[in-house]
Amino acid sequence: MNVREWALPVYTILMQLAVGALLGLWLIRAGGIRQHGRSVTDHIIRIPVLAILLTNIAAIIGSHFHLSHPIFSLLATLNLRSSWLSREILFTISFFLLVSGIAYIQWFTYGHSRLITVLGWLALLMGSLSIYCMSHIYLLPTHSSWNSSLTVISFLLSAIVLGVTAVAVLLVMDLKVSEVAGAADTAVRRQIVHQSFVWLAGVAGGTAVITLILNLILIMMLSQGELSALTSLFLLLGLYQPLFGLRYIALFTGVGWFGLTAYMLLHNRKPRFEMTTTIYLACLLVLISEILGRFLFYATHVRTGI
Repeated sequence: MNVREWALPVYTILMQLAVGALLGLWLIRAGGIRQHGRSVTDHIIRIPVLAILLTNIAAIIGSHFHLSHPIFSLLATLNLRSSWLSREILFTISFFLLVSGIAYIQWFTYGHSRLITVLGWLALLMGSLSIYCMSHIYLLPTHSSWNSSLTVISFLLSAIVLGVTAVAVLLVMDLKVSEVAGAADTAVRRQIVHQSFVWLAGVAGGTAVITLILNLILIMMLSQGELSALTSLFLLLGLYQPLFGLRYIALFTGVGWFGLTAYMLLHNRKPRFEMTTTIYLACLLVLISEILGRFLFYATHVRTGI
């Protein structure tokens, strides 16, 4: 894969990570508001929201390396009635604008918590639609390994597993910054981390299992398909078998370490943040797994016909 081909995995993975992280953060925010109030919770999640916005910007910039003439990229939105690509671009831009609005309100104004709530759920809707449209671009009858609902589901699952591990890292990094700065709400941040890590790890583990099951279903479907499907299966279990195995080793090692950290936090009233390296490494392994998975997605497809 050359630079232009790698631009697609970079864009899709970063976009999925941003949407998934915002979903995890907004669920954590909902719980935080009930326990600690709106103003305190919104102040605490300012840095994670900014990180999500920067991830989204990096995804948009990366997508332009796939284009021959990036300056004309906005013209792709002119075909909304029939083009999944046009819809994807529109929803991606909408997600960016909404998250930008949230970040602006949190950093440069005071209050407006209910508006932030509405903008966040709208951003999640736009981001989810962007991923949905992104996956539909690959539903082509001439590509047996892509042309099924498994592609749509796997793209959404990637957003979830990337998001919940990434938001765990953002929360830990934010806590570290508050500890160094001696912030008054450091204890609240610790409590939020303590309460959220258990269900975040559970979601990551469950998503990893479902992803593996979907891959096994795909293998069964390809084994019963025509020549192009069988060729894709041969590539996956032949030439790229080491990468296929490494992908799931990285995925389950990452979510396993995340689960172990959550388990230790659950049985200790005070979080032990000497384990933050484990959280960073768990997120990195999940990211590596998704990069390998996306490479295999592109590398093993075989086109039927001309």
